[in-house]
Amino acid sequence: MSQTDFDRELLASNLLEAKTLTQLYEKEKTLTNAKMIALQNDPIVGQLDYVHLKAIHCFLFSDIYTWAGKDRHEANITAEFGKGTTFFTGYDKLPIVAKQLFDALKNENYFKGQNKEGFAKSAAVFMNGLNIMHPFREGNGRVQRIFMEYMAKDAGYELSFRDTSADEMLKASIYGARGNLDLMEKIFVKSLK
Repeated sequence: MSQTDFDRELLASNLLEAKTLTQLYEKEKTLTNAKMIALQNDPIVGQLDYVHLKAIHCFLFSDIYTWAGKDRHEANITAEFGKGTTFFTGYDKLPIVAKQLFDALKNENYFKGQNKEGFAKSAAVFMNGLNIMHPFREGNGRVQRIFMEYMAKDAGYELSFRDTSADEMLKASIYGARGNLDLMEKIFVKSLK
């Protein structure tokens, strides 16, 4: 699928009647920012599983996209996804990879009882897995950060990515995809209280 076809498909799936990507992204940002603020007072309750992750996505994007709350497999979005030289999990592998990732999280008891450094290391590994999985057509980063905040709270920590720039997160994600989690771990150490 060419980038033009990819962009055309995205515009066709929007519920905002946006005619250009610029218009779509401006409206999307406004709506999701308002919903992210609402979640601070009324979080989405769940079991810290894949269903919970998709519920967060659905809440954020249900007024914007026809496939809100559905991963790329469920939405039948078959195009290859990637950024730069990093390719994300293929849509056909998402059910298997998601099950493995979230089963591992459950088996690790959601990192409860770990000290700050241990939690930061475990959370960095899990977030890297989520990032490489990249389940959604759009909105992965926002959903991942909210999910990680919920997970930290469940483990007795407060987590806020407010002091982490988009460039820092992008660089940490790129390094993580190459197997180096040092930057992602540092982000968690500085963001945990």
